[in-house]
Amino acid sequence: MKKINVGISVFAVQGAQLWSNGINQNLAFLVLLLQSSPQVGRVFLLNGGNLDHIPVEMGFDGLDAPLVKPQDVTHELDVVIEMGAQLPLEWLLHVRALGVKIITFFVGHTYADNAESPMFDGPSGQIFNGTPWHEIWTLPHHMKASGPLLRTVSRVPVCAMPHIWSPLFIQRQIDQVEQDGHRFGYQPNAKPNAGENRRGWRTAIFEPNISVVKSCFIPMLVCEQAFRLEPQSVSTMMVMNTLQMKEHPTFNRFAINLDLTQQSKATYEPRVAFVECMAVHKMDAVVSHQWECEMNYLYYDALYGGYPLIHNSDYLKAAGVGIHYPDFEASAGGRALLDAWHKEPDFWDDYKRAGAAFLGDLSPTHPANVEAFVKRLQHTVEGQA
Repeated sequence: MKKINVGISVFAVQGAQLWSNGINQNLAFLVLLLQSSPQVGRVFLLNGGNLDHIPVEMGFDGLDAPLVKPQDVTHELDVVIEMGAQLPLEWLLHVRALGVKIITFFVGHTYADNAESPMFDGPSGQIFNGTPWHEIWTLPHHMKASGPLLRTVSRVPVCAMPHIWSPLFIQRQIDQVEQDGHRFGYQPNAKPNAGENRRGWRTAIFEPNISVVKSCFIPMLVCEQAFRLEPQSVSTMMVMNTLQMKEHPTFNRFAINLDLTQQSKATYEPRVAFVECMAVHKMDAVVSHQWECEMNYLYYDALYGGYPLIHNSDYLKAAGVGIHYPDFEASAGGRALLDAWHKEPDFWDDYKRAGAAFLGDLSPTHPANVEAFVKRLQHTVEGQA
């Protein structure tokens, strides 16, 4: 069979950064996956932005995929994957007429993005402008909330594709902070001597707070519950992405009501990069919450560092990684955090091994992941127009 040439859209604009959202990492990992397959030919990055180069902050310098204007490769493509940017509709209609297959890969929470954007006057989400899809891809954790929406809007098949991850980008940041003399990775509490108290955890909350899908409210209550049960268990709660909310009456009163705030053990911060926060500020654990968004690069980064990850993802629970609490049960989360805090150092050796095995299955070059994507491409290419 002829090798499949693929173009993946990317948003090359001033200020674009790798860590601003998960889509850029996912896009880079997809490039690496496709390039590892002998069934795939050339992989192009189709420029949907206004720069003629990818900003260095995107971290794509190691990708062997040229950035091109879509119209310059019109006759070289077999498949277009709209992913990082929406491409001109006129060009998509043209290449479809030439036999090119059109896939859009929605890696975000499409339902929340499109519902919240107009309601709260946020930045524009996906614009359903008549893109001539053959197929839509999304991630397994979005099939419940977004799959039916996408299927109804598009009138084409909607497929759940594997969530893939590699330590490629986080390891670069780890190397940098360790060169500066900091240490990344969880260091378990030593068993205290008789009469001594176990050192309290410094807990970090990284929810972006731009949607109810991933908000800091439940993680804050998880830490608060653990602190109420055993005040020595939490020495600090550091809540990222909250600086802009500190003076809002609702958030202000919520935060002030917490014992952690009243006892000066909580800090409310701007955005802080994960590796920097965990290494420089010597954090011990990550507390998180999601709503229909169970696969998250934050989780994978925390597991890569062996950090205690207090989460409510049934996907991670089924894989046997992290420290799980159910749904929105903040009190159960507090007890889960407390139970983890009491674990002996040997527990964390097994915990890290389980996390490493899990992360290995997410690799872009894992045979099962390569097969899933390439088989789907082959099916689309060979299918009916």
